[in-house]
Amino acid sequence: MKTKLLLAILCLFESVTAQNSCDYKINVDTQEELFQLTQESLIDFTVGDKKTIFVYFSLMKQDSVKSVVLSISLNSQEIPPLICYDKKSRISFKLDNGTYVSAPYLGVDVCARQSKEENAMHNSTSEASFYLDSLAVERLSASAVESLRIGTLSTNFDLKLTNVISNEQLAKPIYPKEFFINNLSCIE
Repeated sequence: MKTKLLLAILCLFESVTAQNSCDYKINVDTQEELFQLTQESLIDFTVGDKKTIFVYFSLMKQDSVKSVVLSISLNSQEIPPLICYDKKSRISFKLDNGTYVSAPYLGVDVCARQSKEENAMHNSTSEASFYLDSLAVERLSASAVESLRIGTLSTNFDLKLTNVISNEQLAKPIYPKEFFINNLSCIE
């Protein structure tokens, strides 16, 4: 009986530890510098015959500044729209508990990179960081994200997040609505 109880406790501990582990792309923590960047996590996607869109989040901390990094990859038969960010750009989150969070763009004016290989679709990739102040971190840690609006220089993109992305090609399920709840501790 003791063995079964010990195994149950060990399995529970491993489960909790696995859920809270951080997967960093970059993790530099020295006396002179603190820079952390988590691996990208798929937040939303659209796959069609003529167009694919993938949206990813990662979290970044540089010294005391925390941000969410947004990456968008567009592939289409026609030239995709150019996504540009400036000082007016932001991500606005609507949370499941009814509150809102706004994260302003960090950085200089920038536009997506566009390319086209021979016999391939047109590609546009963009990456931008958005500042998370202490109130944003507090709210995003406490509630799942229902939807978000990405405000760019020329247009807005609205995304309604799903609870889970899962299929046989993924090693483990992805939980877009709980991205911040599950990952903000990685940049605390």
